[in-house]
Amino acid sequence: MQRLIPVLFAFLLVAGCSNLRFPGVYRIDIPQGNFVTPEMLDELRPGMNREQVSYVLGPPTLRDPFTPNRWHYLLDYKPGKGEAVQQEIVLHFEDDQLARREGQALANLQARTQGRQDRELEEKVREGEDAIQQTTTPAPGPQPGAGGAPAPTGGATGQPGRAPQPGSPSPQPGL
Repeated sequence: MQRLIPVLFAFLLVAGCSNLRFPGVYRIDIPQGNFVTPEMLDELRPGMNREQVSYVLGPPTLRDPFTPNRWHYLLDYKPGKGEAVQQEIVLHFEDDQLARREGQALANLQARTQGRQDRELEEKVREGEDAIQQTTTPAPGPQPGAGGAPAPTGGATGQPGRAPQPGSPSPQPGL
């Protein structure tokens, strides 16, 4: 009996570890289902066929064989850090055309599923792009061919920017 108590204690300790969050331990994000945004739902119109709906929203997460006229778009997103996000959108078809929908897309879905580090990285990329844009803006002044200096011409060829090659025949009129 005394040997059984430590074994039971160890078993309960290991079984409970899945719910514990140890500091410093990385936990991955677990996305399951379809990310459906309000913009995607705005594109849906009554009377669209199944192919058109599938093009806009992607394939449904669940097609119930007992109710083939109902498509389920489910999302269950469990971030490594933060709160879980769940969304359910159900589309109803009549005569193979979209009749109605149930459920709403989460307005701030990207903000709720995107980690703090991802948002910080995006901000750094935007700042870097702005800095590059400022340094590559051409300085004001005369541009070749625009007012100041004449644009180079090809001399005998008459084509702008192309000089005749040595040994090449000169263009003949009428050919």
